[in-house]
Amino acid sequence: MKSSPSSYSQAQALLRWHDTHQFCSRSGQPTKKNMAGSKRVCSSNQIIYYPQMAPVVITLVSDGTRCLLARQSFFPKGMYSALAGFCDIVLVGESLEETVRREVAEEVGLEVERLHYSASQHWPFPNSSLMIACHATVKPGQTEIRLNLRELEAAAWFRHDEVAIALRRNNPYTQQQNGAFPFWLPPKFAIAHQLIKEWVEKPIRFTLPV
Repeated sequence: MKSSPSSYSQAQALLRWHDTHQFCSRSGQPTKKNMAGSKRVCSSNQIIYYPQMAPVVITLVSDGTRCLLARQSFFPKGMYSALAGFCDIVLVGESLEETVRREVAEEVGLEVERLHYSASQHWPFPNSSLMIACHATVKPGQTEIRLNLRELEAAAWFRHDEVAIALRRNNPYTQQQNGAFPFWLPPKFAIAHQLIKEWVEKPIRFTLPV
């Protein structure tokens, strides 16, 4: 029986959590894992520690006919993806909806009008995160991008046909004759790919309110 990619990612995240939680944050004493490896217990005061995941919103923004994709400087050459950001731990009680609106405003200067939940995915890199995928729309005519260069290297609006071609691109790493790399998207196992694919297949659906 073959293991799924999600099984490998869960195992990696659990092993990393055990490696970084070997001591109790209150007593400083060693913690011990239980037989199943699902928790760690302080040897002196019996405090129980459980694995944790940090919530991250990943959002595909659309103006109804185009979608907005961005890249960070460490992305592979030519790759663009949806916007993403952690729920702010400083703003205690921040909802997912508030996170989406804040991240979109901070990174590209746009105001979200409506949003629609899509799906979620555990992501073990670099630390264990819960990726919460959403579609968001902005008002037509209010689409000027104000790029936050501290967060992103580039961001742009892409037409439906451009994105559809990128989804079918088999070898994105091939450098073109002019030295540039073709526009391409995250791989199929990433929830960003599924989010973009949903928009390509049913672009009108996500212009409706929740």
